[in-house]
Amino acid sequence: MKTKNIVLIILISTLGLLSCIKQNLPDPGTTPEDKTKLADAKVPDSFNWSTSKNVEVSITGLPTVVPIKNTLTITLPDGSKLYNAYHDMSVNLKLTLVVPATVTQLKLKFGTYDETLNIANNKAAFSFIPVVTYGDGM
Repeated sequence: MKTKNIVLIILISTLGLLSCIKQNLPDPGTTPEDKTKLADAKVPDSFNWSTSKNVEVSITGLPTVVPIKNTLTITLPDGSKLYNAYHDMSVNLKLTLVVPATVTQLKLKFGTYDETLNIANNKAAFSFIPVVTYGDGM
């Protein structure tokens, strides 16, 4: 009998405390604000709604006497793979990759080559042919 009385007192106390909590309800005399619809938004005709872009990647091969083949991997800067294939270093390659519109660089890996390719005008290029620089002695 005592436990029933204790439970009843706790229940009544809890209900009394909960009824004292202030509610953030709107005033019944006010009307909600008009919400702007997406169709009403004014956007310039030149605005690009696309979240991705096509990037043309050109790879210039290096002619070799003995074929040099390895895995060619092209990734986003965060490491997400875009292209992964077994490639012969002497072969030229052109491919189009779809990348997020905000990306400005790609990463290329082929054996010991680990290069960063800058994207300019939706194009990126890499050449296996080394750039030769001459010292002051020539």
